[in-house]
Amino acid sequence: MNGLVIWAYSECRSMMGVYSNIVKGVDFPVVIASYHHHTFKGYHSARTATGFSSDEFSEMEIHPIGESWSAGKKILDDHKGYAHLFAVYQGAPNFLRVMKEVKRRGDAFGCICESPCNMVSGLKGWLKQNVYLRHVLPRKVRFVTDNAKFFINLSGDDSTAARNMGWADHKIIPWGYFSPAIPDSHLIQRVDNSEFTILVTGIMTWHRAPDVVMKALALLSRWGVKYKAIFTQEGPLLNDLKCMARQQGLPVQFVGLLPMPDLIKLYESCSVYVAAGRREPWGMRLNDALQCGAPLVVSRGMGGVKLVDDYKCGAAFNNGDHVDLAYKLKRLAEDKPYYKTMALNSFEAARLISPEKKAAELVTIIKESFAK
Repeated sequence: MNGLVIWAYSECRSMMGVYSNIVKGVDFPVVIASYHHHTFKGYHSARTATGFSSDEFSEMEIHPIGESWSAGKKILDDHKGYAHLFAVYQGAPNFLRVMKEVKRRGDAFGCICESPCNMVSGLKGWLKQNVYLRHVLPRKVRFVTDNAKFFINLSGDDSTAARNMGWADHKIIPWGYFSPAIPDSHLIQRVDNSEFTILVTGIMTWHRAPDVVMKALALLSRWGVKYKAIFTQEGPLLNDLKCMARQQGLPVQFVGLLPMPDLIKLYESCSVYVAAGRREPWGMRLNDALQCGAPLVVSRGMGGVKLVDDYKCGAAFNNGDHVDLAYKLKRLAEDKPYYKTMALNSFEAARLISPEKKAAELVTIIKESFAK
């Protein structure tokens, strides 16, 4: 491999930490190009909106591309014979054009991104699932699925959605997101569960399923389990959740959108972090919590459940099943030896999911995949 061009979706820390460590750690040249660049008008990052710095990777040379064909073609002309890794191909017409040019020139490319995920409920969700994802999208991206050498699936181990859109089984490589720890946060090993604190973060929407958590908490209270729960941020379901907590007298605090230092303190001190997403490609909040040492309880509706499956750093529960979630929380709250084991596994897992370690893993995957 003469070199590698990574055609990134944006400068989001979800992957840029891994990319930056690839640049530092390999013995061949690596070029980073970005479809959504911070210099573009209208650039917005959901992560910066919640308190993450926009200049975290300012030391990196990142080429802005967007819908400029001349910018994309210049990267190709300046790096002839390189292999290419695309982090976006849906909704990026210029990158699709670049892919076709890569193919015409006889070079190789692969993809690294999420599988399609339907995070919409109701009629819109039904139409997206049964019309767009099943019939429209596979035709739209057929050139990519037919010609890419591989697909690194950032949505974890479930390949169903990727397969449905046309990716062949032998091309799919399950993987995930591995962002840096939140700046100024600390890895804290939990030692006991005597003051059992449940943390839930993220905007309160249907696809993140905080209502499932609330129903599970109601069961815990009915069973006499001692706990307190903290919900951060706001969203469409906030009022309903507050009403449920008030009516059932649940020990729940709604603290709103917190400054980053306050959020870090919660990640560092909670007994367990719960992510109940019905349909989420990954769930970056899982990485943030785990890298502060928090054991995880994760829905199987989230790609990020791979963290629990791979590192045994908590528990997984059936998607949308509040009873299963309640039983998993009950055991963590009341079984001290079990909790200590999960806490130790979480502490060790935080070191294993660092961008430095995962960059080395990804380089091996890329080299082997391009060599086939």
